[in-house]
Formats: sequence, structure tokens, C-alpha cells
Amino acid sequence: MRHRSRREPPGQLGFNATPLFDMMFTLTIFFMLVCRLSSAEQVRMELPKPADSQAEIATLPERVIINCRLGRDAHSAKYSIGPNSPQRLDEIGERLLRMKRRSPDIEAVVRADKRLHYWHVRAAMGVVSDSGIRVLNVVAHVGEVE
Repeated sequence: MRHRSRREPPGQLGFNATPLFDMMFTLTIFFMLVCRLSSAEQVRMELPKPADSQAEIATLPERVIINCRLGRDAHSAKYSIGPNSPQRLDEIGERLLRMKRRSPDIEAVVRADKRLHYWHVRAAMGVVSDSGIRVLNVVAHVGEVE
């Protein structure tokens, strides 16, 4: 009696799972090593806080966002830097001056509610200009083109 082999006929594609297992093994090893290295940085310890440190802050903001929000009505506005609580424009101007001294290449973005009068936005732009910031972007929503 002849045995027929159960081979696939020539021309049919088969699935080779070996590369899949190799990749899964490699990823498992990678994530195990990364987890071990990152856990070494999370050891609780009390770090020193020198009083007269000469170190500089490495990550200074390269961009500041000024929000102009609607006040009680369209004739009043609230101004804030980022998501912070509202401030007067002169306070924002002082903060911008300090930021400009720390990071001379800082840029400003002015975002405004569309219900505000333009003169509120113009006042915020004037504060940015008075602080010496040279790059000012104004955010506007552009609708979809039909």
C-alpha cells in the first residue's frame, strides 16, 4: 500500500510563524530590560537642595500662550497665561518680561474668544510687543473649505 504524503501542492502559500515568535521574544526581552532600567530611576530618596546653586534650569519655555477669554459680557475680557487663573494685563506684562530675560528667543501665541471685541486682543498683542518678544502668533480657527 502506498502512502501519500500530506504535503501542500506546489503554488499554495503557507504561514511561517518563526519570525513572529522571534519578534515576540525580542520585544519581551526589550521591555523587561527597559522596565528594569526605569525602575532604578524611581528609587525613593531625599535629594539635597543647595541654597546657593549655580545650576540653571534646563527646560525654559520656548513659547508662552496668552488666553483672552470673554468676561461678563463682550465689553470685558479675562487674560491668562496658559490655563492659569485670570490676571490683569500689567501683571501678564511683568511675567512676560521675566520670561523674556530668562529665554531671549521666547515666542508668544495669543488665543482669543471670537465673541470678544478686537481691541481686547489688540491690548494683549500690545503687552507682548512691550515685553520685547519678537515672534507673535495669533490663533484663528479656519473652517473647512467646501
